[in-house]
Amino acid sequence: QPRTTIFGEWRFNRDDSDGPQQKLQEAQQDRSSVNGGYGGGGPRVGFPGGGMGGGGRRMGQQGMSDEERQKMQELMNPANRLTVADLSDRGEIDVTDDQQRKLTLVTDGRKLQKSKDANNQEVAARWSGKQIVTDEKGPHGKMSRTYELSYDGTQLHETLNIPMGRSNSTLLVRYVYDAYGPPPAGAASAPGAANASPATPTGSAPKQ
Repeated sequence: QPRTTIFGEWRFNRDDSDGPQQKLQEAQQDRSSVNGGYGGGGPRVGFPGGGMGGGGRRMGQQGMSDEERQKMQELMNPANRLTVADLSDRGEIDVTDDQQRKLTLVTDGRKLQKSKDANNQEVAARWSGKQIVTDEKGPHGKMSRTYELSYDGTQLHETLNIPMGRSNSTLLVRYVYDAYGPPPAGAASAPGAANASPATPTGSAPKQ
């Protein structure tokens, strides 16, 4: 059943998604050419099943902290399932994966709460038409991710936009998720309806 919003449960579609390891290698090659053929200091990290080998891990970690390398690994390993919850009455959208990692997209401009828990983070976000776009810290400074519904309403697209350090190269990776389960009850008619009036609280609806 086609969705009308980005909200609800979604299951990862590997076949329709970009291969993150390949995209990362392409971005590193672009960066290497900019930097005169050297590895460019980019994050050559190994991924589960990626088999990049020890040589890949030895190169290019200069200038990257353990936290930055961990961040890149997380970005390059998409969740198997996502649940996107509409909490626009609280000025946020919550994105939770199957490993109980929650990313709170703060849309009302309030000050972000810093958390030491890597599995519970807040990032600034804004609606751009029917897309919601984050503004957050990535492995090389600022990055963004965009969530949007496919034109036919059957898929959720998550696009990562990660600048690769001082060079002009950018890592773009798109993950695709298929609609899973029934659509959430009472969802807004469009993903961009973040400023719509909050739904009537349960139990306070007018009597028929």
